Amino acid sequence: MTPADANDVDGASSASQDDGPDPFDATLRLVAALEAASVDYMVVGSFSSNLYGVDRSTADADFLVSAKVADLTAAARSLGPEFVPDPQIGFESVTGLRRIRVGLKDSGFEFEFFLMGDDPHDAERFARRVRKDLGDGREAWAATAEDLIIAKLRWAKDTRRAKDREDLETVLFAQRGRLDLPYIERWAAEHGTLDLYREIAASIPPLD
Repeated sequence: MTPADANDVDGASSASQDDGPDPFDATLRLVAALEAASVDYMVVGSFSSNLYGVDRSTADADFLVSAKVADLTAAARSLGPEFVPDPQIGFESVTGLRRIRVGLKDSGFEFEFFLMGDDPHDAERFARRVRKDLGDGREAWAATAEDLIIAKLRWAKDTRRAKDREDLETVLFAQRGRLDLPYIERWAAEHGTLDLYREIAASIPPLD
């Protein structure tokens, strides 16, 4: 993701975004704060899709974390008043993970932290995380392309959001010839998303 993509939330920059904090810069600062606080994390969701496919605008940056709530909110607050933690802990609908939101003041952008639970795939994808360049030479921990696809398949099946299918098509196309397909199929079979995966994969043109 580039700074322009992060600012272009849902394809249109508002006046408040022009005057407020830059979401891309804020994401880099937040990653640095997490690492300084020794918080184990990885970038997931649509923000990580941009690392493996074609950049698209997104209104949030998602993280899977193995940390205490207090450590997360302290890391966010250490960056200044423009980072506003939500005092309420929510729950993610697909896997039931606890979720903490941190808003970026005057930007329309937010950060979502999903707290590690006992989901088997979450444990495996966290163990497989890799360092990725966020676009300006600064790195962060992120899900692998395969684990991103597996997670997106679960979301696409359960929520039927068009953007999840679009992310899947984009990443599968961009990563052709570089994916561990048996690994994807193993987890897709476990999650009941194998038919969906094969349907989408069949629509991707092969490498020349």
